[in-house]
This record gives sequence, structure tokens and C-alpha cells, in this order.
Amino acid sequence: MKIGILATDFINWGGGIDFLRMVIDSLLVAERSENTEFHLLIPDFGPRLAWRKFRRQTKRNVRSFFSGKRVAEENTPESAIIAHAFSEFQGRIRIQHIDIGRGALSRAAKRLKLDVVLPAVHSLGVGFPRPWVAYAYDFQHKYLPQHFTPDSCRSRDEHFADLLTQARAVIVNSRAAAEDIAKFVPQGTARVFALPFAPAPNPDWLEDGPDILPRYGVAAPFFIISNQFWAHKDHATAFEAFRLVAAENAQVTLVCTGSTLGSRDPEHVPQLLARLKSWGLEQRVSILGLIPKRDQIELMKNACAVIQPTLFEGGPGGGAVYDAVSLGLPAIISDIAVNREITDRGIVFFPAGDAMALAGHMKAALAAPRNRASASELVAMGKRRRVECGEWLWRAIDAVV
Repeated sequence: MKIGILATDFINWGGGIDFLRMVIDSLLVAERSENTEFHLLIPDFGPRLAWRKFRRQTKRNVRSFFSGKRVAEENTPESAIIAHAFSEFQGRIRIQHIDIGRGALSRAAKRLKLDVVLPAVHSLGVGFPRPWVAYAYDFQHKYLPQHFTPDSCRSRDEHFADLLTQARAVIVNSRAAAEDIAKFVPQGTARVFALPFAPAPNPDWLEDGPDILPRYGVAAPFFIISNQFWAHKDHATAFEAFRLVAAENAQVTLVCTGSTLGSRDPEHVPQLLARLKSWGLEQRVSILGLIPKRDQIELMKNACAVIQPTLFEGGPGGGAVYDAVSLGLPAIISDIAVNREITDRGIVFFPAGDAMALAGHMKAALAAPRNRASASELVAMGKRRRVECGEWLWRAIDAVV
């Protein structure tokens, strides 16, 4: 069998690349992978892509000219960077550089004689020449419509209706997402496969990097939040909890990684910073922004705990908790339904939005001894999770082939 893994819609953000790595690794560790050929289809080469980049750059130049301000370029990784992200699978998957668009994907699928392609974020249509498995992310717009425009809500509704009626099988990140499909897209005909929570450590994460913390001016004891600064990530509750903890401990600090850009409310981040300043805590909260993944991991490994105050996630815990569990690190997370799907040890829940409860757990984490599993144990647990996830992916493939 030949399987095409679609990088479209995933390669321009860290969480997307992590998800693809999980899909690839889970498929590879399954028994059925022995006689299977894997192709990673990366849309980063071709005339249509070049034309789109030219048009977007032209629009940015025009906006900059008339506004008198520089318009930031899109964060689009270079091909070499993308390829490096999947370098550990070298020899086990073949990387194919293709143009953007359904036509280019169709031609590549025929040329490579693929038997199935996945995961498709957007519908490939009922007439696509090869069987395909879809991926449905989340229904955040149904729970937090205030963070979306009416047009965006309608667009997302149409997107999911198309995806779930035109695909024969769809994978999702959680049981909660599968339940949402039944609730919000009752007309959907696709079979839904909820992937199990399957964190596993990257091999290089298990080696310590003692030079990384000094590079960022970080010293123990500290807590860490690794989220983008979107309103639903609820940094506000975490900052209030830290204020309560900091009042009783003059040494503890808080480290935040993740982009401060992209919030739908331009006042969101300035208001958070103003609050810290009013409390006199701006020097004890380090907002590092988007940093290299390996640096983020080393910070997490040395933190008292990972804090995840989020009000909504498509998958259990979001990316930060996924990484924390893979390394056996403690995490204090909000008790929203999707997060409750995590049953691994080291996870402590607090009522979402309750700063006092979060502060109580943070104080306990400060006093708790660190008992980390060995590297071999972490690798073994990760492999067991990936094997189970691989079985579910193969079930989805079987449903369309």
C-alpha cells in the first residue's frame, strides 16, 4: 500500500507540524507499516505557489505604502526547515515537494500511485481520484462565538458541513470533538474516528540542555505557560493566580512562551501587561514570545509545573500539556471536558477561570518533590500510546480503501 500524508494547512504553525509528526510516527509503529510506502506531500514548490506569494507580497507593499507602516510578512517556513522537522523519519518516508491546490495534489496522487491520502483539512470533493481521510479540528466558534465575526462563523459551519458530508471518514483529536460533530453537523455522513491521546517524547528532548535557561535569564523556581496569547487561553486567570502565589514567595517567577500576535482583540495583550505592571509583577513574568521548540521544552523540563488555563481546546490539554505528558512533567490544567480525557499521572485539574484554586495547586507544586520517570520509561510509554493511535488511523484508512 502507498499512503500520502498531506502537509497542507499544517506546515505553517508549530502545532500543525507536531500533529503531522504524531500521525506519521503512529502509522510507522503499527504492524501494518512494514509493507507500506509513505509519502509526505509538502506544498512548497511550483508556479501557483510562486504566484500566490507574489500577489500577497504586492498587497502588503500597497498597504504599507498607503498606511505609512510596515506590514509584517507571513510566517512561512522555508522548505529546508520543514524538511528538518521530519528528519527523524528519513529513510522511512519519502518527501515530495508539490505545488498548492487540489489539482497539484491530484496529479501527485496519480503519479505516485497512492492508495489513500490523509489528513485533509479541507474537502477534496467526492470526485477526487484517490480515497481520502479528512481531519476536523474543532468547533470553537460554537462555544466562543464572541471571538469570531458572523461571517467567520458561517464560513466554519459551511466548511464542516462540506467536509463531513463529502468525506467517507474523518479523524479528530478527541472524544469531545467527535461528540461536537454529532451535535453540530447531524447531517454528516462520514465515519468519525477519535484518535486517542498519544504523546511521545522526541529523542533529543531526553537530553538536558543546561545552557538554555541562562540564555533566557530564567532561574528556578518558576512556572511556565506555553500558549499563544489568545483570549480563550485565559492568561488572565493564570496571571491572577501567580499574583497570589508571588505574594507568599519572593523567588518564584512565571515564564510565558508563545506568540503575542494574532489576537482578535488588539487590546488583549496590552491589557494583560498593564495588569502585571499595576501589581508590580512585570519583572517577575518573562514573556519570551515564540522561541525554538527545543528551548521551550527545556524550560518546561525545569519548571515547577506547566500551567494550562485554557477555556477551549480541540485536543486534550493543547500542545503544551501534550509535550508535558510525553516527558512525565507535572501540569496544572483547567477542567474543561476535553482536558478531562487525560488520565495520565502528574495532571492536576482546577475549575476553569478559578484563579484561587489554580493558586492553591501552584503552591502545592512549589513544595512537591520532583520524581521524573527514566528516559527508557518515557520512550516505552510513548510507543504504547503511538501504537494505539496507529491502530485507529489504520481503521480510518480501512474505512475508505
